Amino acid sequence: MAEFETDEEIIHSYKDGNSEKFNLLVERYTKPLYNFTARLSNKSDASDIVQESFVKAWKNIRRFDETKASFKTWIFTIAKNTTTDFLRKKKSLLFTDLEKEIGDSIISFEENIPDENLLPDDYLQKIQDAEVLNNTLEKLRVDYREVLILHYQEEMTFEEIGKILSKPLNTVKSQH
Repeated sequence: MAEFETDEEIIHSYKDGNSEKFNLLVERYTKPLYNFTARLSNKSDASDIVQESFVKAWKNIRRFDETKASFKTWIFTIAKNTTTDFLRKKKSLLFTDLEKEIGDSIISFEENIPDENLLPDDYLQKIQDAEVLNNTLEKLRVDYREVLILHYQEEMTFEEIGKILSKPLNTVKSQH
């Protein structure tokens, strides 16, 4: 039944004393957050960033206000900020300089799983397309990359992206 509960229903149950409910949110958002943070940093750091993001969310869940943002927007904002902080600490560089430091291999976990329904030629083409996409994304400024990943990979609206990135709607649209 948990897959049919909304994030807000799960949070209300958690706040009412059902401490196991937070695990449902972790299960629901681990993969999307991993993919998002891996594209902003690298795959080897993404797991640590996601874990730290969930710890921050857990510590602050009682202050979460669903009238200000959806849980999805809130957790992605935490993940974006955690990634920024993590990279600043690790590289001691400004965020705008980090795009030069991102590793060559940022294909998401999901793209590494072979689709058994594809023929070998189709699978090879899919891998090549993913590499072209990742190489193209690497060349973009981080603020453009964030918008594209959140919109196309995480299927967020421009309004949700604006809240996550703390940018006006028109800025998000023009960066798209």
